[in-house]
This record gives sequence, C-alpha cells and structure tokens, in this order.
Amino acid sequence: MSRAYVSGVRGWAAVAAATVLVVGGVSACGASDDSGKDGGRSGASDGGGRKSGAVAADSGDSGDAAESGLAGAAKNLSRVASATGPVICWDDGDGKGEHVAAFDDTFSKRVATYSEEPLLSRLAEIAEEGDADRAFVRSLCGKQQYGKSAADLGVSPVSPDGRRVAVEVVTDEVGALTSSHVGWLDLTTGEFTDITEAARKGGYSPEKHSDEFPGFAPDGSLWFLRDEQVYYSADENGRLSRHPISKACHDERSGNDGFYRPVNSAAVTCPRLIHPSGKFAVSPGTIIDGIDSYDGFDLDLLAPQMDRLDDDTAFGDPTDQMVVRDGDGDGDGDVRDCDPVAWINADDILCEGASNTFFTVRADASELGERPDGSDPLEAEVKAEIARETNNKILSVAMSADRQYLYIASEEILDDGGVKLYRAGLTAPGEPEELGPLPQGVGDDFILRGNFQTGDFQ
Repeated sequence: MSRAYVSGVRGWAAVAAATVLVVGGVSACGASDDSGKDGGRSGASDGGGRKSGAVAADSGDSGDAAESGLAGAAKNLSRVASATGPVICWDDGDGKGEHVAAFDDTFSKRVATYSEEPLLSRLAEIAEEGDADRAFVRSLCGKQQYGKSAADLGVSPVSPDGRRVAVEVVTDEVGALTSSHVGWLDLTTGEFTDITEAARKGGYSPEKHSDEFPGFAPDGSLWFLRDEQVYYSADENGRLSRHPISKACHDERSGNDGFYRPVNSAAVTCPRLIHPSGKFAVSPGTIIDGIDSYDGFDLDLLAPQMDRLDDDTAFGDPTDQMVVRDGDGDGDGDVRDCDPVAWINADDILCEGASNTFFTVRADASELGERPDGSDPLEAEVKAEIARETNNKILSVAMSADRQYLYIASEEILDDGGVKLYRAGLTAPGEPEELGPLPQGVGDDFILRGNFQTGDFQ
C-alpha cells in the first residue's frame, strides 16, 4: 500500500477529529443547492504533480467535443449516466451549474462529460414563468449526509431513457413556509410539465399542494414527496398514484426524506442500504448487549409500512441487530465498529470502521424476523480487509458499477500532499492502488457517484 494512503497508527489520536470530513453535500444542479436547504460540500485543492500515465489531462468525450443546447446536454447526460467507470461531479461556483465527468476504471481517461450550463437558462425561464425563486435539478452524484463519505442518490434525477430530468421549482412565499412544485423538463422539446400545478383545484374546496424531492423510478414514473407527508408518483401522462412508506431504516430518516427508493411500490428512505432481494435493509445502530454497547447495525424488514410520515410516531425494536467481530474462526474476536456503506452482493456488506478502515462482512440474515424478541444480537465476522487505517481525510468513496472496486478520494493532512485517488479491490482484496491526483479541471468541491445500490426495484 502506498505511503500516501497509509499514514500509520502513530499520531492518530492527535488528529482523529481533524480527519473526519464533515460534508454538507453536493450542490444541486441548477442555480441553488440541493433542495435549497443544505450547505455546500467540503473539498480540497488539486494535489499538484501527477503520476505518469495516471489521471491524464482531459481528452474529451472519446474524441467528441461536448455539444451545446438541450439536445447536446441530453446526449452528454445519457453518456455520463450510463458510464460503468467512476464518475465525479463538481460545481466551480462560477454560475455554470454542475459539471460531471466519467472516466475509465483507472481514472486515466475521460470517456464522457456533461455540463449543466445549457439547462440553466431554461430553468431560469421555468422559475420566472411560475413566479418562483428558483428551479433546479438534483445532482447526478447524490449528496453526502451526516459527514459520511458515502453519498446517497435515491431516485434518479434522470429518466431511464435519458430524455427527461426531474425539476423542483421553489417559491419563497412572504409570510408562509417555502413551497415548491415538481415536474420534468423534456430535453428533446424544452417543454416543462408541472405535475403540482396540474393537481391544483379552485372553487368551494380548493386544493393546493407543496411537492418536493422529485426523481425517476426504473419504470420511468416521477416520484415525489407531497406536503411533507405522502409519497406520490406520476406516469408520463401525469396520472398520480399514492404510495406507502416503509418503516425500515427509521434511524436514518431524520432530515433524509429527499433520499428514498421505490421498492415494491413503497418508498424506502435508506436507498443505498437495501438488500438486493428487496426484502430488508440495514442501517447504523447502537447494539446493547447486557452492560456493553457496540456500534453495529440494524436489520429491518421492509414490509411494515405506514401511510404518512406523521404516522411514524413510535418505533419498536428493529427486526434484528448485528455486531461484527474480527474473523478468528471461533467467534471470540474483538468487536469491530461497522458503519454500513452498501451491499456488495446478496451475502456481503461493505463497512467503514474506525480510523477510516474499510472491510467486508459476511452478513447472514437467514434468521431475520424469525427469532424471539430480546434475542442476543446476530454476529458476523470480518471477511476481508479492503483498506487499512489511515490518518488521511476520506473525502468521498464510491463503488464501481460492476462492484469489483472501491474508489477512495482522500487528502493527506500530515504531509500536505493534496487529494489522491485510490482503487481497492472488493473481490480480490490487496493493497489499495494509488491512481494519482484529481483529474485536471475537476473543482475542489467534488463528489464521487456511489453506485451503491445493487438492483432496481419496482
């Protein structure tokens, strides 16, 4: 492993607090941040000198220059959205919106690029037509939350066919709470469809809604949260359907209603932690075992549901809980902190542990929901070490689309070495490979697209 990644244990306690990156999230595509409620991301400057052959100078979209206008934006957006290699999003704060670049699996060549700039004038028109403050599209990379290095995407800001983008239009009303409309912008025609306005009714019993957090499901329907309480979807003809809400991952829900995923027609609010089966999810949790407590995770069945977020007034215990121990073969290993990042496959979960470690766990949930209440926590053993502890600041992590690699962007805080990119094997663990500094042209305020969810759900 490169010295740039592993700074060693020595001196860790003195810098532990400094190495925890507090990230507010990706700025939303458009003139405002994501939903207008969160701060910007933290980042770091380019690391200076470059490794020969790695993270080469930008070479464009496989030789094709980026196209202008909505039609060009649609084509570039589709290329980036379908890329199988690592993807970086950033906003230079220059009023040109979000920039996105897709790379090959070693970050040595750009294979696709997208700029939001061609959309901004149309988004401004949409806001003006609606007498609104702003109109924006959610970032293609999602947003980091609670200072974690893994970003949630939730429902996609881009339709499966790449033709439409989900738009939120926010109006700052005088003397009232902020309200917003949702809809989609057709990039082939420039037409904006306002789903919220279509539902408005006048007369004796008027009906007016505030909708937010729009995004597309795999079937092409637009999902959103209505009046801060209920999830709806609209098909391409604007027909609405109301959806229940899973009670799973309730500890992750606070302030997180903007990041959810449709699973069997229900909204689940921990989108990157859903098991590929679509039956349960995991979320970080404190496990109480007698007089001891551990940082483990909860396993929650998705089936218990509610109609409105306000119905979620009290929770019982999670379906089951799990703690992780070092794999010594006899179940007596030390407990390891595990902040679950994502499922790698149906059996293994990626954890982020203390001191910026990453490791995999074989999480057998075959007994989930079948054990008596009050049973001891389930136990899992560490399967493989992916990246050892480091004094570096972890800025952002992502998985490759084929789930073979973990990409890590970290900053050397002890040697002032700038931001470096690493690739660690998930199926064939070894020393993380240094790929080089940030690619040329990528701004300080960046984030990696996570690719954390392993399957689509209807």
